[in-house]
Amino acid sequence: MGGRLALAAVGLIVLAGTAPAQVLFSDGFETYAGGRQPLDSNTAGPNAGPNGGPGNPWFGPAPPNLRVVGAGGGLSSGAAGPNSGSQMVTASAAGDFDQDWYNLAHRLNNGSNYTGNVALKWAFYDTNGSGDTNYRDYAALGNYGDASTAAASGLDYPTAGGGALGGGVPQRLSLGASNPTGFDPTKYQARVVGATDGPAGSGGSAGQWFNVGTRSVGWHSGEILLGPDLGANTLVSFFIDNVDVLDHAISSTGGVNVIELNDGFGTTGANYDDVNFSVSGVPERSSLLLTAGGLLVVWRRRTKSA
Repeated sequence: MGGRLALAAVGLIVLAGTAPAQVLFSDGFETYAGGRQPLDSNTAGPNAGPNGGPGNPWFGPAPPNLRVVGAGGGLSSGAAGPNSGSQMVTASAAGDFDQDWYNLAHRLNNGSNYTGNVALKWAFYDTNGSGDTNYRDYAALGNYGDASTAAASGLDYPTAGGGALGGGVPQRLSLGASNPTGFDPTKYQARVVGATDGPAGSGGSAGQWFNVGTRSVGWHSGEILLGPDLGANTLVSFFIDNVDVLDHAISSTGGVNVIELNDGFGTTGANYDDVNFSVSGVPERSSLLLTAGGLLVVWRRRTKSA
């Protein structure tokens, strides 16, 4: 049936009732110095902080990256205000390729990656909506080798890296608008590294990007859910405005260890607000499908309350 729809299982897997989701991290960017100050903790300024904490957990390569702004302060948002509160984050400049990361393994999971039953949710602002080929920004749950190395030493990022993460990137579960060319600008895009059945994407990522949802101007809710840990067959579900737009096997092992905000990849920049990360209680229902090859487990949440 393909990676998008079903996960093969051996024997009987029962997805019983689960505990309510527990939010471990929530950030509306209200506690940072605004007025276009850099969000990065690893650069001089009022939002600077030590590698590994306490304090500001966000860091990025070659700062400044994202900026903390108020209403009208977005790169291309006009008079748009934050999704909630009085502050949000946006790109430093058009074409600046800004990235900020949050090390989940270090900050929340005692140095270990998350391999299932987690959810990332955030708000993003789309300035121009359908047809804008210069909007190429997205959020992601990623797996970076350097993030694991840093977490093992009680750090957010390797000291020698200065805020840059590499060391192998086996996964970036992305949702927003794709940076590579070849995508449909009337749709949003989702990415699963290792997938080969997606129609969108080029530049070495063909088959990893999928056209999902329909683009429109305004604030939207994005969400990425990992189901119960089944290794490379763990189901990841992508939601836009609480509507399930794609289900796919994660296609990699090792789970995820960072939250990633990408901005200013094109000349139209996104605004981000209200980021939160939760664990457990992710599945709301399950379906068991009997096939000639055995039992297939399909885990989905087609709708979700705000």
